[in-house]
Amino acid sequence: MQEMKAIFTRIEEQLKKQPSESQFSLPELYGEADWQQLYIGTRVQAGNLFRREVLAGHYPTLRLLATKDRKQRSCYRKV
Repeated sequence: MQEMKAIFTRIEEQLKKQPSESQFSLPELYGEADWQQLYIGTRVQAGNLFRREVLAGHYPTLRLLATKDRKQRSCYRKV
């Protein structure tokens, strides 16, 4: 629980730095190397939760894109 809070704190800090109209996957936003250091179950859980939060409107400046990146990961756009 505490780990997920730390992950989302970092995600929200990184979102503030993203310019408008930027497109990214969650690992790109978080930082690829640090993302890979997380346990696979934690990555899956964080990814699913982030996607649900975006779709629910918790992040009003983000849109889930229909396309995936070259690694088949969900992509988002900051508007």
